[in-house]
Amino acid sequence: MPQAWGFGYAAEACAAALDWFDSVLPGEPVVLTTQTANVESMRLAAKLGFTEVERFPAWDAEQWLGLRSPVTPSA
Repeated sequence: MPQAWGFGYAAEACAAALDWFDSVLPGEPVVLTTQTANVESMRLAAKLGFTEVERFPAWDAEQWLGLRSPVTPSA
């Protein structure tokens, strides 16, 4: 909802989901795609630790593929 944009809710929710993922599947990478036109999603992905792997055309638009490297489990 546009009235909720800009308050950091997406970043907080995604960070919590990634923390959960790391606890359940430690050492596993995470990938995501979004359209390059969605600058806010790409910015959030970078904030969450994703790095660009490649850009490719699909669904009549340029797509962005990002990778979040595995978090090393602590001993």
